[in-house]
Amino acid sequence: MVAPDAGLCEHCRHVKRLSNDRGSVFYMCRLAERDARFRRYPPLPVRSCEGYERARWKTDGGGDARGTTAP
Repeated sequence: MVAPDAGLCEHCRHVKRLSNDRGSVFYMCRLAERDARFRRYPPLPVRSCEGYERARWKTDGGGDARGTTAP
């Protein structure tokens, strides 16, 4: 299954990407844990966000900032 267009969440350092056994993908905003302005699971795609910070990608080839392995 192809992940939906998540907009800014796709590359945000505050995202936690989750998937279930049926192949659905969810984008959880970790800012929501400490700031009520942010929704835990925002409607996608997110095109603007006050909390957006671009993730820094690992350079060791071990995966990206979300802990997933790059294809």
